[in-house]
Amino acid sequence: VAGICPCCGFLPVAGVVKGVGGIGNLRYLHCALCNTEWHMVRAKCSACGTDEGVGYRHLAREGAQHLDAVRAETCESCKSYLKIIYPEKGAFDPVADDLATLALDVLVDEAGYGRSGPNLLLAGIG
Repeated sequence: VAGICPCCGFLPVAGVVKGVGGIGNLRYLHCALCNTEWHMVRAKCSACGTDEGVGYRHLAREGAQHLDAVRAETCESCKSYLKIIYPEKGAFDPVADDLATLALDVLVDEAGYGRSGPNLLLAGIG
């Protein structure tokens, strides 16, 4: 299954867009449990696999740099989202940058989307 970790079978905490071997803009999903990264096509929802209705949301604030380094990839089909991290824009760690952008979670939650992959560091909260 494309949206499940090939090593441990757990869900991704986020996706990372990076270049590998001279090819840019490749998306790798980052496992929330074992930190494995695996390639997944960017134009598809990582939760349901559809290629229709995939959109992106990010935080914007005047004068703030690198706010679009972490975006929420939303899917109209399954109403889920997964954060996508762009390391060249200033974000570096999928788990830490996921925690640092909780305001983005609030934004997409209020828009009616549910998180498709957990961050285990938030498991004890609530």
